[in-house]
Amino acid sequence: MRAVLRTVAFVISLGVLFPLASRAQGDALGFDIAWNHVALSVPNIAESIAWYEKMLGFKGTVRGGQPNPNARQIVADLRRGDITIELFQVAGAAPLPESRKNPSEDFRTHGVKHFGFEVKNLPAVLAELKAKGVQIAFDMRDAPTERFAFISDNAGNAIELIEHKR
Repeated sequence: MRAVLRTVAFVISLGVLFPLASRAQGDALGFDIAWNHVALSVPNIAESIAWYEKMLGFKGTVRGGQPNPNARQIVADLRRGDITIELFQVAGAAPLPESRKNPSEDFRTHGVKHFGFEVKNLPAVLAELKAKGVQIAFDMRDAPTERFAFISDNAGNAIELIEHKR
């Protein structure tokens, strides 16, 4: 009986001590962070909102209501669950260079390369997206611990879809 009680006490102490140790390490910086959003500059905000709604199930709203076509800048927020994408349409913005549309080639330029979404059953997701007309930028690769592929949004921005193997 004493051995059982000692084992129970030991297991309980693990549950109490390790979270405290984990918090202490996180507190070493003095602040917490959490993911908030990614921002994209797009040539046509209405078309991009429609693309993200149709292809990936986001819901989009333009800040301030209906966009003024003569405005220097139009901003929209796209949301799906806890994910937020902020879209900007800026008058006179330069188009995305062709090299930025190819994930393999884009790594040769410094800066943000892409953003990614974790999915389940990547082959089925890709089949559904292809049927909707989504452009595949990088065919699915099957690695030991994950599968991944890249698609392009309507403005050419690279989006990684990744399925972690459990």
